Amino acid sequence: MNRRETTEARAARQKEFEEDARRLREFPVFAKFSEDDLKRIARATHRTATSGPWPLIREQTVSDACYILLSGEAGVYVGRERIAVVGPGEVIGESALHRGKLRNATVTTTGRAEVLHIARDDLSRLLDEVPALREVMDATVARHVPGAATTDPS
Repeated sequence: MNRRETTEARAARQKEFEEDARRLREFPVFAKFSEDDLKRIARATHRTATSGPWPLIREQTVSDACYILLSGEAGVYVGRERIAVVGPGEVIGESALHRGKLRNATVTTTGRAEVLHIARDDLSRLLDEVPALREVMDATVARHVPGAATTDPS
């Protein structure tokens, strides 16, 4: 790869990060984030698209990442029972905050979808760097896990 290709690839990645930050801003939960915070989140993620149903998270597996649904829907299942459907802007898999805990549900896209994947270590760093993200995660945990107080990434 020559220097020009490297520069072009870097520019393409930067453009993708800016697009992801713009898309995050469209969701009410991220509307009050600063532009720098949204870009910081976007740089720590990997965008993935599905063309049909695809399991993002499997029940009783180790929590290693979380996702932000950019488009599409995902079904939340405990065993074979669908207990919820989540849509764009939803944070999925916040149990990644709790090291060593197994997932308590399976989350599968219902069709075409785009998600931002955040690895657990990147999420831990982001929670320290972006206080507003910690607030969003705390609120998500409180909604998804009755009785939960605050996040504890340790």
